[in-house]
Amino acid sequence: MSTPTTSRVRLDPVLADRVMDAQHLAGLPIAHGGHGPGVHVRPAEPLNDDDACRGLIALHWLPSRRLAAAAATEQHRQPAHYAQQLVVNTVQHALTVLLPHLGTTAARAFQLWEVRVTAAVPLPHELTGLPGPRPSGPQPIASGIRPDVTTAVRRSAALAGLPVATHPGDPGITLRPCPPLDVDDDTAGIADLGWNPSRRLAAATSGTAWNLRTAVEDAVRQALPVALGACGLDVWWRRPDGLPPQLRAYGPSEDPPIRR
Repeated sequence: MSTPTTSRVRLDPVLADRVMDAQHLAGLPIAHGGHGPGVHVRPAEPLNDDDACRGLIALHWLPSRRLAAAAATEQHRQPAHYAQQLVVNTVQHALTVLLPHLGTTAARAFQLWEVRVTAAVPLPHELTGLPGPRPSGPQPIASGIRPDVTTAVRRSAALAGLPVATHPGDPGITLRPCPPLDVDDDTAGIADLGWNPSRRLAAATSGTAWNLRTAVEDAVRQALPVALGACGLDVWWRRPDGLPPQLRAYGPSEDPPIRR
């Protein structure tokens, strides 16, 4: 039995629509035409004769073309190659966590380095409408963040293929002030990183939709320190007792995978 190619296997249109909608809800970019950055959506291909995957959808995270090109010239465990592996692995793990909250079931296929989407499930009615108006609120990059921190976040996010929010309500990484935890904790100018989902999901303020929004934001935020750290950002969690965790970005790291 020969292995089918993607050109001979069609996507289930209902499942494909749900997958695309889930990515938009989460605020993640789609890699159209198979070129990154973003989520590449294609038909799943069988690993062997016993792999009944016809009709399923495979998702791959494609980082920036710059990181992919640098990784292609390196051997295993060299900086850019290793950074690409970390980015792909951690973002695809986030996909397996957030997709079940957004109307699909998903599982990792580690032999193929992909996420497989197997079925569509109903969405909460609060999320079935059109996107609302751009919400008002704080700027996604707060004043007082040091310029070198902002630049380092932007550069590492660009390498990883993750967006940085530009306007209030835009999907992407946000940079908020980082409150000190005690009198000796100097946080001046550093950022607490967060994630904005789509406007449609961000409009959820209560009920099931609010729980989904929180789950999606947490799933992507958990991926940020590995993905951005692999791409040259000095970023660490601080988890104080009784307070929300802080994902602190301090600036560029000493060992970026690609040197300018």
